[in-house]
Amino acid sequence: MGTSSMKQNRNGPIAQAKQKAKAKQPRFAALIATIFSGMVVALIVLAGQTDVPQITRAPGTIVPLGDYTQIEVMEGGIVDRVHVQDGDRVQAGDVLVELRHPDLTKEQQKLQEQIAIADRKLSRAQTVLSALESGVAITADRLEALRSLDQHRAAATLEIYAESQRVKSMSISQHQETLDILEASHKFTLERVARKAEELERARQLHKQGLTTLRDLGRDADQLDALRTAASDGEVRLAETRSALTLARAELAEQTLTLREEMLDEIEELSDQRSELAVSLRIVDRKLEGLQIVAPSMGVVQSVAFPNEGEVIAPGETIFELLPTRLDLMVEARIPNGEIGHVGVEQPVNLTVDTYDVRRFGKVQGRVTALSPVPLIDEQTGATYFRASIRLDGRSVGAGSFERPLQAGMTGGAEMTTGEKLLLAYMLKPVHQTMTNAFNER
Repeated sequence: MGTSSMKQNRNGPIAQAKQKAKAKQPRFAALIATIFSGMVVALIVLAGQTDVPQITRAPGTIVPLGDYTQIEVMEGGIVDRVHVQDGDRVQAGDVLVELRHPDLTKEQQKLQEQIAIADRKLSRAQTVLSALESGVAITADRLEALRSLDQHRAAATLEIYAESQRVKSMSISQHQETLDILEASHKFTLERVARKAEELERARQLHKQGLTTLRDLGRDADQLDALRTAASDGEVRLAETRSALTLARAELAEQTLTLREEMLDEIEELSDQRSELAVSLRIVDRKLEGLQIVAPSMGVVQSVAFPNEGEVIAPGETIFELLPTRLDLMVEARIPNGEIGHVGVEQPVNLTVDTYDVRRFGKVQGRVTALSPVPLIDEQTGATYFRASIRLDGRSVGAGSFERPLQAGMTGGAEMTTGEKLLLAYMLKPVHQTMTNAFNER
């Protein structure tokens, strides 16, 4: 009885249900394992057939493309007046900033005074030279006319010259009078000598005839010798007077020549001096003109170091940049050193702008137009990079109600598709690196 009941319990519905449940568990686990294995295999196959684009990302800044000029202060100075504000539109030749330079101003005034002095001296010398070359007598009326023209120095020089000429002319006149007197006296003496010689000859004839004594003949001979001595002395004095007259006339002419030569030398020296001063003044004037900073062309003012009145600007300092009125925009991007080999000219670029949400405004398309041939160094991080110039296809981002203009100075990221790679390669890359680096450790 007990044995039969135990058999019934083993073959009963409950026991059979338990046995079926135990049999189902391994089969369900096998099914799950099979499904998972199939999914893994399918994913591996899909990863082996799926290409994933390789994206090179580079930070960049939007900059204006075109002829934008940096306006520098060449000489430096103190800001006197500022005529523009940041963003003002200016025309070529418009004054932007006026500077002042005390040292240059003093030097300009000094040179102007020196030129004025040289001009006055030059005018005096030219006036005196003209008076000498004209040959017209220098009278009191003429001197007064020069003084009325503010030529006091020239009038004084000519007055001294005229007085000296008058004194020398008087000396010449006196010498001439003396010469005339001496010539008349010498002529008279010669006549007396001739008469006395005739008388002596007659006395000799009379002495031969015994009509006169020897004593009378000797006395007449002595008188003739005395007259001849006086005539000889007269010739000496006459020669001396003639020499003095010639010397006085030479001094009169020499005084004119000397003054004329002095005026010519002074004119030449003053002309050279004035030319040198004029060159120096032109240099200073150009420097002072450079203190008036003007716009070289039409454009929009963008301040680099906006000047304030009274501020000292160092020589060579850039104070403004003049942007063209119609800006074409480009992007200057920094390509990492490890990615430069995959980037080329005419590479398509998608630009995301940091200011605008890419999910709402999208991206801006463009192309790489130039790559720097040598690497550059970031001054802050010390990392090397290559600069890429990217031309944008448009000047706005987004479309419709989400369209917004692009502006110079905006930052963003440039994305360039530089190739494709299987998804499986990405998945196996850690394994490959581990195997490559294995057994290389100390």
